[in-house]
Amino acid sequence: MKAVIMAGGLGTRLRPLTNSVPKHVLPVAGRPMIEYVISSMVKGGFDDIILTTGYIYDKIVNVVGDATQYGARAFYSIESKRLGTAGSVKRAESLLDSTFVVGSGDVLADVDIKELYDFHKKKGAMATMALTSVDNPTEYGIVGLDDDSRIVRFKEKPKEEEVFSNLINAGIYILEPEVLRHVPPEIMFDFSKNLFPILLEEGVLYGKPITGLWRDVGRPLDLIGANKDMVERLGGRIIDGKMDGRAEGTVFIAEGAEVENGAALRNAFIYPGAVIGKGAVVENSVVLDGSIVGDASRIRNSIIPWKSIVYPGSVVEDTVLEGRGIGE
Repeated sequence: MKAVIMAGGLGTRLRPLTNSVPKHVLPVAGRPMIEYVISSMVKGGFDDIILTTGYIYDKIVNVVGDATQYGARAFYSIESKRLGTAGSVKRAESLLDSTFVVGSGDVLADVDIKELYDFHKKKGAMATMALTSVDNPTEYGIVGLDDDSRIVRFKEKPKEEEVFSNLINAGIYILEPEVLRHVPPEIMFDFSKNLFPILLEEGVLYGKPITGLWRDVGRPLDLIGANKDMVERLGGRIIDGKMDGRAEGTVFIAEGAEVENGAALRNAFIYPGAVIGKGAVVENSVVLDGSIVGDASRIRNSIIPWKSIVYPGSVVEDTVLEGRGIGE
């Protein structure tokens, strides 16, 4: 069966990290984020993977390749202009001749796709939207269901006074090929803004809460949270590198990383080649490959990009570094 993974977003809210790489390959517990979506698709029986992409697409190709390492086959649809979510899937229409799944490559999703597919078939739906619950639904598309799980209300990014549900669109859909007849070719057209209102009017759009881990990774703190969620899911402690300091909470230290004597980590995620100096403190932060955090530095609620230098005694809080050094 076939799956489409949308991987063309610019990741503007994650800049400067996404100035040089697409957000879909940012690391979560040592793996590019898109790998979790692919693995969920394959576990659900969808092993022909079509990736729609455009922005710095070569980085995605370098990570995913032909997808044989996931037990799948990869096909690429590379856009020369932005077409929106539904528009990008429309572009791959010739490959979609049976029920297929669509997923977003920029969310952390380790969910039961087979369960969603079985529900879709049982309902005889034309389109089924995966749903999840959040505390603050104002940044998402919220839905209301009838007693048969048909979506009867849908509101994209409601104001607080417009919220009628905490069930939101999780960005994973099971679709019949026929729904693409509503999508005009080669123009900007979105699922939430354009296609779903049509399907809602036709009464063929269903929704089902999903099981498993789902997290939107739209902002830097979300990337930190995604690392925490996944490492917790994998046992809470992954220490493959050199660890001479103290660790509390959820900790990931990749092979090739070094944490020197007297350093303290709490909910910290340290990637290959990174060095945490003597007496440094790293809390609720990600330190990416090849970066050096100098002795007695303090890092909190922050992301240190690849091959950056935090000079000894520096304090970095609530930020994503831009450039190669701080505290000179």
